[in-house]
Order: sequence, then C-alpha cells, then structure tokens
Amino acid sequence: MIAWLKFVPGWVWWVLALAVVAGGQQVRVLSAQSGASKAQAEHQNHLRQVAEANAAVILKQQADRLALEQRLAKADQQSIEKLTHALTENDRLERLYSSADDERRRLRIEVKVARADAVVSAATGPGSVGDAASVELSAAAGRTVWDIRRGMKQDQAALEYLQEWARQILGAR
Repeated sequence: MIAWLKFVPGWVWWVLALAVVAGGQQVRVLSAQSGASKAQAEHQNHLRQVAEANAAVILKQQADRLALEQRLAKADQQSIEKLTHALTENDRLERLYSSADDERRRLRIEVKVARADAVVSAATGPGSVGDAASVELSAAAGRTVWDIRRGMKQDQAALEYLQEWARQILGAR
C-alpha cells in the first residue's frame, strides 16, 4: 500500500509540504487579525470614552466661565452705578458750596491745637490736648478739598471693584 508513494515525484512532496505550511500560516494570520480587530475595537471604544469625558469637562469649564463672566459683569455694573452715584453726590455738594454766599462758602475745619506753652508733667496728672480752634481755608483750597474728595471716592470705588473681582475669581477656583 505504501509502495505507490515511491512513484510520487519529490517536487510534489515539496509542494504538498509547502501547502500544509502555508495553510497553517493562513490560519495563524486569520487568528491574529481577529485578535487585532478585537483590540482595535476596544481601543476605539476607549478613545470614544476619553473623548466624551473630555467633552464633558470642556462643557463644564465653559459653563463655569460664562457664570463667572456674568458675575463679573454684574459686579462691574454695580461698581459703575455706585461710582456714578458718589460722583453725582460730590458734584451736587460742590455746586451747593459754589452757589453759597461768601460766609457759607468758607470751608472751616475744627481742629485741636496744642498750646505752645503747655508743659507735660507726670506729677500733675494727665495733660491737656490743647484748645479748640477753627481753621479757615481759602477758596482755592476749598475747591482742592472737593477735588480730593472726588479722587477719594473714585479710588474707593476702584478698590471695592477690584476686591469684588478678586473674590469672584478666587471663588471660582
């Protein structure tokens, strides 16, 4: 029964062996491709999940930023209204001062003036601060006082605005 195999030429055995090896390789390649397809599908799924998570973070950041911008705009509006009111009040007081008669236009400041001849002694008890006096400013100095007051109101409003801005920014973090 095995005797007829002797008549099969050698090259046929080589072709047959090559076909068996190639078939085995084909099975192995198909198996590897199937595994690679599964790994690729898992990788794609992972990438989709990461992209969705990143998109959610970006949307939350955008919402937080919009909320912060709205709070800052509201604080800005309130600050502008407050400053406008303070400057309007300052202008009103300055107009009242300017339209007053000479006696009322003089800006007087009550001060305590230390006496030049006062002697401080530990034996006599507490000393006196001094006598009360009134200092009268010139008209130009009076106008300067209003300018200083206006500047103080503007600086105060700017400081309050910046403090509120800092609270909003730091509160957002």
